Amino acid sequence: MPSPKTFSTATAAGERYTLDPNKAGQVLVYRFADKAKATDWRSRRRNTVGGGFAKPGDSALNDWAIKQSSFGSQSENSNDNPFVSVATDYETLYVRAEGWVKKILETAPDLDVFSVPYDKLYRPSPTKPLSKEETEWLYYDGDAELVTYLQSWMANPYKK
Repeated sequence: MPSPKTFSTATAAGERYTLDPNKAGQVLVYRFADKAKATDWRSRRRNTVGGGFAKPGDSALNDWAIKQSSFGSQSENSNDNPFVSVATDYETLYVRAEGWVKKILETAPDLDVFSVPYDKLYRPSPTKPLSKEETEWLYYDGDAELVTYLQSWMANPYKK
C-alpha cells in the first residue's frame, strides 16, 4: 500500500491554503467544532488512550487516512482513529461540502485557526477527489494535540 502524503506546496497544488508567515514549514488550518469540548480537538485514539500514542507505520497511517478521506466519515468515530479532520481553507470547505457535512459546519459554534507543521498533516494516497476539493487534510494527533498549535478561536460565520 502506498504511503500517505504529508502536506507540501506540491501535494496541495491547486488548493487554497495559507502558509504561516511567522513560522517556516507551517500551514494554517481550520476546524469547526465546540471549543468548550476538549474532545472536539482530539482524535478518537487520543481520547480512548487518555494521551499520546505510538505512531503507526506508514501503511497503517495510510489505511486510516483512506478510511477518513471525507470530513465526518464513519471512521472518524472509530476509537482507533489517530486523525482529526482539518481544512486549509474553511470558505472552500463550506462551499464544496456535501449536504450532511454542511449541516455539521452550520451547527458547530466555533471555527478555530491552527498553525501546524507540514509533517503533521496527511492525505491518503489515493484519496477521494472531494477531499481535495474541500481542502481537507488529516492532522496526526499522536504526538501533540491539535490545540497545541492554536492561533485563535473565532465564532463560526456559518452557524445557523
